[in-house]
Amino acid sequence: MGKTMTIGKLANAVGISVETIRFYERKGLVIQPEKPLNGFRQYPASTILRLKFIINAKGLGFTLNEIRTLDDLSYGCKMFHDLASTKLDEIRNEIFHLQTIENNLTKIIDHCNSDCNDKNCGIIENMHS
Repeated sequence: MGKTMTIGKLANAVGISVETIRFYERKGLVIQPEKPLNGFRQYPASTILRLKFIINAKGLGFTLNEIRTLDDLSYGCKMFHDLASTKLDEIRNEIFHLQTIENNLTKIIDHCNSDCNDKNCGIIENMHS
């Protein structure tokens, strides 16, 4: 049958909480084993690889739905490449948007008088224009 472990040991092995594993179970990303009548659920050791896949994919910015798609091996490498390319485009667009916000905030702060008071604030005036 192979090595099995309880959810607590599984969580420790991967470095996440038991509640995170339960969340992934509810989302259908991890299969919850049957509970024996007189004991605890026993997860196969392969669940460690599954959880590491999910954690690594999330670290790359993939959503849980995208992870579900990535995990379907029938799509193959081409599908993964296309999804990863789309994700990279999304990340680049987000970075561009954040850089625009950074530039606008920098301009507002740079134009603020250090001697301003509550009745005369350059930042607030810029926000109104």
